[in-house]
This record gives sequence, structure tokens and C-alpha cells, in this order.
Amino acid sequence: MAYVDYTYYKDTYKGTLNEDTATKLLEEASDQVDRLTYGRIRKKGFDNLTEYQQGLIKKAVCYQAEFINAYGAYLNMPISGYSAGDISLS
Repeated sequence: MAYVDYTYYKDTYKGTLNEDTATKLLEEASDQVDRLTYGRIRKKGFDNLTEYQQGLIKKAVCYQAEFINAYGAYLNMPISGYSAGDISLS
């Protein structure tokens, strides 16, 4: 379950994604936030957090959803290696 619904995304955050895309990406972004916080938000319960903490989480989810929209194709692209100057990674 996403921490942010489309109404919050559109009206409060002022996001520009259409409803179908935003709903999907907000869910994915919420899952990523959960992974980054080791599930602590779900364990404590989102409703048990302060209003300030909830606001920060909602903002982070919205930012992440827009990031996924903009750069998701690059994030899922397989890379066999890269080099920068004298450094090379395969």
C-alpha cells in the first residue's frame, strides 16, 4: 500500500503525472522507501508517526515517484561495465 494517494500527489505535492502512472509509481516508490528504512515505517505504523514525519515520508515518496518516471529506464538498463579516466569496472 502506497503512503501517498493520487489526490495528495496532485493537489498537495502539485505533481504532473497522470493518475494511472502516478498510482503505479507511488506504490513502487513507497516500496523503495520501505526497503531503505528496513521496514521500520510499516513496523511502527504510518499512522503512529507524527504529522511531521508523515509529511516527510509523503514528500520523499512523491520525489521518488517522479525520479523513477524520469530515470527508470536507465535504472533498469543492464550495464556490462564502465570506465572513467584510469578507473574501469566490469
